[in-house]
Amino acid sequence: MSALSSVPQPAFLRQQIEAALRQPDPVLANLLITRCHYLLSQALQAALGEGAGANFHSWAVWGSRKAGVTIRQEDLDGARRDGSVVGGLVGGLVGIGSGWLLGWSSGWLPLAALLGASCGLTVGRLVIHHSRRRSASLVLAGNRTVLEDIGLQTVRFLQWLSMARSAQPAGVAEFLDELRPGPVGEQNQELLRQAFSQYYVAHLATHIAEKQRATYLGNCFAVWHEHVRLEPYIQGAMPLIIRRCVTGRLLQFDIGTHRLAVSHDVPAPLQLLETDSEPADQAALALLRLGSGTAQAGGPSVGNTAASDWARIKERMRYIFALFRAFHADPQVVTRPYSADQLAALAVGQRPVGPF
Repeated sequence: MSALSSVPQPAFLRQQIEAALRQPDPVLANLLITRCHYLLSQALQAALGEGAGANFHSWAVWGSRKAGVTIRQEDLDGARRDGSVVGGLVGGLVGIGSGWLLGWSSGWLPLAALLGASCGLTVGRLVIHHSRRRSASLVLAGNRTVLEDIGLQTVRFLQWLSMARSAQPAGVAEFLDELRPGPVGEQNQELLRQAFSQYYVAHLATHIAEKQRATYLGNCFAVWHEHVRLEPYIQGAMPLIIRRCVTGRLLQFDIGTHRLAVSHDVPAPLQLLETDSEPADQAALALLRLGSGTAQAGGPSVGNTAASDWARIKERMRYIFALFRAFHADPQVVTRPYSADQLAALAVGQRPVGPF
């Protein structure tokens, strides 16, 4: 079947996911994973219905595409430069402090600063080089984890929907029975239970406001589950000494034609997500409020959402919930991540030509 001409079916999606997860080439694996999220986004969009807005996999497309930058080591030069600057500055200060503690005269302190800066610059470059290689490995592992952990559940959800007889919210319990309940944590799937419960509400909803609200909440629960699972990968990929530098300088990403950075507040939405009928579930309501930000439609940004340390899950969730809310209905979120020719090459398991 042509993945671009019709809605992908569950059996085809499972086949594509399994092929992507088996791919040994890190670069091609990431490209295939990104394509899988794009196919899953299309299929879930069709299941949730017209007007539902972006779903988790629509967003995962861009997260996976950004992951590819690190996997291909395209950010190494910038990271090495930043590491050299930070290492040189810290080394210079350490050199001055050491000279002062050793009782050097003020005339010798510039030499101490120069020696310290030279050592710090060298160490900084070495740390960055090692950390980016390790980051590439961890990011790919996380990339695969998300597709396997959530993508296969989405396939199961789509397959279940195609056979479900019940048209009542309680009917989703049949699907949820295979997801492990429990306190939020790595070893259970409680957040995924919440996510697919909301997606089922969206599937049944007849009003656009209710459909969009449920889809948004489903996205938030799914990405929350994802980041709980990815916590060890993110912590390992961002050495403590450079976390703030990486957050501020390297974590820029694209959403279609939009260029954003996690160190800046989320831009304000052009159209506010409808929330006139609030859900009774307290966890869902908390997510809705957390993602609302402080800006009005048309304002410059959603205040207090910028992250200073991406390794902190609370900062990540604050930013992502607001991002999902602000861009939920933006058509750029559901656009294709690569050209038609590149997607066609990936469809037959080949690495495409041109920039990714």
